[in-house]
Amino acid sequence: MAPHVSDADVAAIPGWFRDYDVDLFRLLLDKTSERLGNGDLAELGVYLGKSAVLLGGAVRDNEVLTVIDLFGEGAFSVANQDENEDQYLGLSRSAFETNYLRLHRCLPVVITGPSESIVQHASNGGHRFVHVDASHHYEHVVADIEAARQLLMPNGVVVFDDFRSEHTPGVSAAVWRATVSGLKPFAMSPVKLYATFGDPEPWFADVLDWAMGSRWSHEVQNVAEVDVVRLWFGLQHSAAASMPPRTLRSRAKGWVKARLV
Repeated sequence: MAPHVSDADVAAIPGWFRDYDVDLFRLLLDKTSERLGNGDLAELGVYLGKSAVLLGGAVRDNEVLTVIDLFGEGAFSVANQDENEDQYLGLSRSAFETNYLRLHRCLPVVITGPSESIVQHASNGGHRFVHVDASHHYEHVVADIEAARQLLMPNGVVVFDDFRSEHTPGVSAAVWRATVSGLKPFAMSPVKLYATFGDPEPWFADVLDWAMGSRWSHEVQNVAEVDVVRLWFGLQHSAAASMPPRTLRSRAKGWVKARLV
């Protein structure tokens, strides 16, 4: 059994990983294991390991965590190289490995290379959870989405970072484009989008059930005929408080259906 990784352990590592996303990762790492059984984990883009250490703490017996990053090596385009130099100074494989080994006895499978090449190293169709946080350029994100699709089990969960940030319009364009070809969101935070290429209703129900008792504010929105829980930091209130009755009845019907799956 992997060691427990605390919130303080995650906070001690430089990088970007908000508390609401830490909580959602914990929930979905537990739920994917419970619902899907054994399945591998993967992270595309690791920086210094802030989220990778949490994934490492969720690895069960007979599961594998695979991470991939350029780790400061030469990028494959001028734009990608400029992004790395602007945002990820100090990133190196040794820095990542040092942070990871402070909390875990052994390293995950660590690959140095372009993120979409992870499909050459990890189990295709065998992953329950994939986190995509690599290049922000549209064409690279499109390739990463297809890599995640290839890695995941039929109902596995994929998480996309920076899907709505001002400086990452390429991520937004690529992720929303994928919703017309099988990607189904079920939750979102101010930073990350949570989705599946399978049935989103059980994951939606799990997140909504949890959110109603959590410390976070939330509401339910319908995006392209799919119910999505939106989570954010603020004074907690019921999702029903700001919903018109017709919308609330629709959401409740969908929630009950998901709970019975």
